[in-house]
Amino acid sequence: MSSAAAEAKAGSHQPSSAAVTRAGAVVQSGLRTVIPSRAISHDIEAARSLVIQVIQRIDSCLDEEIAALDKSPDFDLKVSNDRKSQGLVDLSQAMRRLKPADVDDELNQQLQAFRAKLAVNLRKICLHLDAVKEITAMLSLAIQSAESDGTYTRHIGPQRSPT
Repeated sequence: MSSAAAEAKAGSHQPSSAAVTRAGAVVQSGLRTVIPSRAISHDIEAARSLVIQVIQRIDSCLDEEIAALDKSPDFDLKVSNDRKSQGLVDLSQAMRRLKPADVDDELNQQLQAFRAKLAVNLRKICLHLDAVKEITAMLSLAIQSAESDGTYTRHIGPQRSPT
């Protein structure tokens, strides 16, 4: 490989479609916020702004998942769960840059709305899992009764009708 090609390849590691925010975070395609080091983020306003950006990104994931749980049976919960997990890691890292006294009214309102949306998401997932459990129990019972010849059931002998 020529030195010009090597330099071109080395220069291609810069994110071309990335936006650099006031807080110094790099957002690529809206999927992942890269959290700057603690030394960079001494600015309280920038730290608050970063927390709000991360909350908004997780909110959009939650909105997609809530809508998909209502409509789409083939929604990929694993991918959605991975996105939410990464977002919560990012939020935890961003919140570490703030002291409790640094949380202003705007950020507190954002956090309260975020908690409410997480509660809605939890209810939807619980309903979804309960439905899956019911279907699984019905299928299991159907398989057991189809495979059973009655040898090991509780009722030994002929079935009698109650009199």
